[in-house]
Amino acid sequence: MAKTSQLAYLVVVGAVLAALSGCVGVPTSSEVEAGPLIDEQLDGRFEIVAEGPVAGSTQEQILTDFMNAVRAPSRDYSVAREFLTGQMSDVWKPAASATIRERDKLPTISPALEQDALTYSFSAQAVIDERGVFAELRSVASQTLTFDFERENGEWRISSAPPGIVLSSNGFEVSFEQQVLYYFDPSFAYLIPDVRWFAVRQSSQSRAVTALLSADSPWLQQGVVLTAFPAATSVGSASSQTSGRVVVDLSSEALAADTIARERMRQQLAATLHTPIVVLTVDGRELPSSNSGQNSAVVEPASSGPLVVGTASDFGFNTSDGLSEISELSAIVSDAASSAAVLSADRLSVAYLAGDNYAYFATVGAEPRLIDDRPELAAPSLDPFRFVWSAQRGSAASLSTFEVDGTEHPIQSSLPADSEIVSLDVSRDGARLLVYLASPAGPQLLVYGIVRQQGNVPVQLVEPTVLPALPGSPIDASWVGSSTVATLSSSDDSVAVTAFSIGGPTQSLGDVDGARQLVSTGTNTDSLRLLADGEVWRPQGSQEWVRTGLDASYLAVQQ
Repeated sequence: MAKTSQLAYLVVVGAVLAALSGCVGVPTSSEVEAGPLIDEQLDGRFEIVAEGPVAGSTQEQILTDFMNAVRAPSRDYSVAREFLTGQMSDVWKPAASATIRERDKLPTISPALEQDALTYSFSAQAVIDERGVFAELRSVASQTLTFDFERENGEWRISSAPPGIVLSSNGFEVSFEQQVLYYFDPSFAYLIPDVRWFAVRQSSQSRAVTALLSADSPWLQQGVVLTAFPAATSVGSASSQTSGRVVVDLSSEALAADTIARERMRQQLAATLHTPIVVLTVDGRELPSSNSGQNSAVVEPASSGPLVVGTASDFGFNTSDGLSEISELSAIVSDAASSAAVLSADRLSVAYLAGDNYAYFATVGAEPRLIDDRPELAAPSLDPFRFVWSAQRGSAASLSTFEVDGTEHPIQSSLPADSEIVSLDVSRDGARLLVYLASPAGPQLLVYGIVRQQGNVPVQLVEPTVLPALPGSPIDASWVGSSTVATLSSSDDSVAVTAFSIGGPTQSLGDVDGARQLVSTGTNTDSLRLLADGEVWRPQGSQEWVRTGLDASYLAVQQ
């Protein structure tokens, strides 16, 4: 294979810019102080610098070096375009997609059937579409691309190339960055993440704002989440930034927003751009702001306290002094000989699977209530609006929701009747449902968006995000943070712990023999706790687990 051109890494460091990473800026008008334009290079990481074509290169060398040059996205892939003919450079669309090759497996370049053409064959493990949405394939897929060549000024250049780029796993890690967009749940109490991946270049933050305003999120279009921005609002022409403060210039459509909507628009931008102060302008003139009386939405809801465990005789928080009771709920749950429980965020309510295998709901100051008396129930879930989610384990299509008085609200979904529910968990923000299935086709790990009607009543599950569940037997799944879930799955007498980013790469967290349940007490993988052979385990390092010294019959989920 031809010699690969070298890549240099130029570190761009600035004390002021480091504090501003992830922000956009302030418009240059007479009413707002001037600052750097939003499209200037403000990222304090590094810029990849690639070499252009070498004189006398063969077709194979040109293609090899072109594939290395696409790792440098600055100035709209200007170096990569040097390997194309002038006509092809004008029409090539690198942002159409980014395909990530299988790690540790090299591509092959071969002659095509046509003259002056080569094929580039590789195994794909993930794809990023033009919106920046990352999709990891459940299994690698072989792909072959064809490139045509012709001479231009005596040198070989690529005259026909597919849209998009192909990257190695390492190339993806250095040339793309994660950007999380935020939308509201229908109650406006929570900001729901929508993970995107953008090439590291001058316009990456501007592209994030543009993506937020474009309303191209499937969950947004299906009514799972909402945006405060009026329809057709776009980024204006005067956006820039200064230290500690972000000002985003918007099109005239933004003028239709009332005071409450403007405050919510600021919250969406503040969360997306990681900055506490956002000023909105239209044509460089600041939109009036006032205290709307609205509470700030929660960006990353965390669990309400320490690990909650159940034993043969107790139920409560794990503390240094032993199990601490949770008001009168501890006695209710333990007296029912429960095998599963989920505690509300305010610690005042609990849904549980009692010894009779029926689902119950209990709240402080009231008698426990039977919620679901169907046979063979899976462990129930509880959302922040106090709806209990319950299903018969043998059929995923049996999923239904219940008010705390037992009133049933059937929910429309595409869950298959021939699949077994291993676990079901509503996210802490109440906008999504994680379902782990054992199906005839193998394990399925699905994240559904929840559509609610007035009163936050769940009525429908929209088409799910399908995560690449590992082969083997599914054991349990849990939310970790707003954008991450984790699973236990068994294969070859070992139990694998795996973290899945909703919109990002999968991460192995090691193995724990005998593990049968996992929960999270925080918002990252360090907060995961496992139950294996009656003992609680915690992570130590990236793939190691250690015993905590705590015994339990089951671990309770905390909303």
